Amino acid sequence: MSISPADVTFRVADPDPAAAECTDLTCSTAAELLDPAVVVGTVLASVLALVAFAYLRDARGRCREECRRVADEQDAFEEFAAQLRDLPAGRPTGMGPSASPRGLPAGAASAVPATGRDPTLDRVKRAYRETVMSVPHYEEEYDDDFHASVAAELGDDAAAALIASDGLTPDLREGLTTRTREAVRRRENLTDALDAERDRLDDAETRLARIDRERRALAEHLDGRVANSFDACADVWRRLDELEQRCAAVASDRQAEIRDPPLDRPETSPSFYRYLYGRDPNTDHPVLAEVAALVSRIRADRERVEKRIANAQ
Repeated sequence: MSISPADVTFRVADPDPAAAECTDLTCSTAAELLDPAVVVGTVLASVLALVAFAYLRDARGRCREECRRVADEQDAFEEFAAQLRDLPAGRPTGMGPSASPRGLPAGAASAVPATGRDPTLDRVKRAYRETVMSVPHYEEEYDDDFHASVAAELGDDAAAALIASDGLTPDLREGLTTRTREAVRRRENLTDALDAERDRLDDAETRLARIDRERRALAEHLDGRVANSFDACADVWRRLDELEQRCAAVASDRQAEIRDPPLDRPETSPSFYRYLYGRDPNTDHPVLAEVAALVSRIRADRERVEKRIANAQ
């Protein structure tokens, strides 16, 4: 019977101190792994295992791609902030001195443009378009207009101020600069979270690759070096069962990470993992998918051993 990853459910067992005890098969397998031919086979198996972990490979690629995009956006906002600093700010006719607590003109959303509009504000808009809206992935990722972009990144009041104000006042420039710095900090925090996720992926792959190497070694041990006795097959079956329990531990740890993501997202936004992997048509939980795939291989091996046990009786 073939087993697909979709059929796999995880069970988490308590650590068993007796599992570390050296059985006859365990000791003989460890000794045989010192044989040069077995070492070569183990190295080849580890390479094949790394190739087999396609979900994790794709997840790391997604992290790298997102890191590049976030870095581009951070650079763009930093450049926009630099251009804001270089623009002259004055108090055009009709603009009162009051400001909101965050530095943007009070009542900007309902302000009416005054006559004699200062062209500096047009330079602000052009600077935003030439920096933030000009990152290579902008159209693919966002594809929205100027007002929607400013509202999403700097706030609705900032977007309204850029439309309704008749010039770049010191308060407006300060408010825009503050919001732009916040956008930079969000990218910095996101980069840290992506780095943490890559570390988590590497840790999961290290553990799963070790399990898969042991699985392959058991199969080779049973096929080439041990007679198909009942006891030998039963020992291999038991160790395969232990490998599945270790897979369950990896899955349990990953589920805890999913409940505690490296970055909290607003309630109105997708979760960190859905944001990062949601566009993948295969899975938005690559570690769990990889565990399921490995468990399916372990169970297929165990079924093969069960047939040998039946024949040995």
